[in-house]
Amino acid sequence: MQPLKNLIIGLSISVLAIAVLLGTWLTVFAEAEIYSYSDHRKALDLETGCTPPDGWSVYRVHPGDTLTNLADQFRIERATLMSVNCIESDIAPGDTIYLPVPEAANPPPACGPPSTWVLYPLEDGDSLSRLAERFGVDEPSLWHANCIDIYTVLQPGMSIYIPPVK
Repeated sequence: MQPLKNLIIGLSISVLAIAVLLGTWLTVFAEAEIYSYSDHRKALDLETGCTPPDGWSVYRVHPGDTLTNLADQFRIERATLMSVNCIESDIAPGDTIYLPVPEAANPPPACGPPSTWVLYPLEDGDSLSRLAERFGVDEPSLWHANCIDIYTVLQPGMSIYIPPVK
């Protein structure tokens, strides 16, 4: 029984270490008891007294959690977090609150150009910043349309998608 207990403890420590390495928002979910809203709605409404917005999940508060640090991690206002959870003071370990589902759970749409964009052959001296200014778009729009990022090296003769010339 002891080897099994040691294995479980070792795995828990490994998961926590990975979570710390990957960032603070992941730490919240690596230790959290998160349940889907639809599975536990009736029980949770009785416990919290609130109905969460669509897409929010249940989170059991851990030692060290505060409304301010959770609001910062989920990029929402502290007042919004308090309002959604019908609470008037800070939280304590063991409390159950609602948190928004992280953006990573809802990945952005695949990259690619809008249907009206056209191919443009790159010339000497072309850069994304110059093309963005010339065609009236921002650089991230060009990155997304062409499935490239800031590290992509552009070469004369390559073709990229740009907005149509008006």
